[in-house]
Amino acid sequence: MANGRNDEIDLLDLVLRAVRIIRDNFWMILIFFVLGTALGSMHYFSSVKVYENKMIVSSEIMTESYSKKLIDNINHYLAEGNTKALTSLLGISAETASNVGVVRIESPYSNESEVAKEEDRKYFIITVEVYNQDILPDLQKGLINYFENNAYVKVRVNQKRTGYQETIARYDQEIKDLDGLKKRIYDGDFFNNTKGSVVFDLTSINKELVELTIKRLEVKDKLELVNSVQLLEGFTRFNNPVKPRLSVSIVAGSFVGLIFVSILIAFKSIRKLLRMEEAAREAKR
Repeated sequence: MANGRNDEIDLLDLVLRAVRIIRDNFWMILIFFVLGTALGSMHYFSSVKVYENKMIVSSEIMTESYSKKLIDNINHYLAEGNTKALTSLLGISAETASNVGVVRIESPYSNESEVAKEEDRKYFIITVEVYNQDILPDLQKGLINYFENNAYVKVRVNQKRTGYQETIARYDQEIKDLDGLKKRIYDGDFFNNTKGSVVFDLTSINKELVELTIKRLEVKDKLELVNSVQLLEGFTRFNNPVKPRLSVSIVAGSFVGLIFVSILIAFKSIRKLLRMEEAAREAKR
């Protein structure tokens, strides 16, 4: 019971000491707090603002891992500060290249198990950090051209385009043959050249024509979207930067001010203790 009471007294004594330290150094603490807050605000308003912008693209050609590899090449040049290489790689101006901080690409799927195969992940989010949002149109165009002009991508696009065109040609021929057969049946030419009785269900022919027409339209749609990258949503300008944040700068500045004043108070306390010790020694002599 006595130990518990002693602990309460020690804790109360510690609190009272802290209160006395704050009371004795109140104005110094307040001044350094205000100075730290002011420095944090100055840092925010004087630092380079970083804006984060996103665009959404789709691709029938590129896989997610290959797309990230292409982005890694861009970030490598950004880390080196190699503006000349970026202007050549993306076909953008030197001003645009110098105002890009980082480029990231990610899948919009929150859980990759939602799409079993990587080849089926056809949508990507490209995120950029820039220092000037005026460059976004030039950067957007440069990134799209960069993906489309890749040698591997060009070959795959040509292969798919040729395949779709050949498939459409086959559908056209099959539709033409069925239309010709249907016309011959209606005109009676088919039965005149056929020995014996032949029964035809024109409904099945019409159904086959409809199915072939639908399949042809589906392939035609794929042909029109055969380009390596389709822009679904371009970069959007925002008013507020992502870095630095005013609230974080102010809190950090005030915290630094409090740390600095704490060091000064601790230094003063140590000096006071040393002087008291010296005075005690002199009193004993």
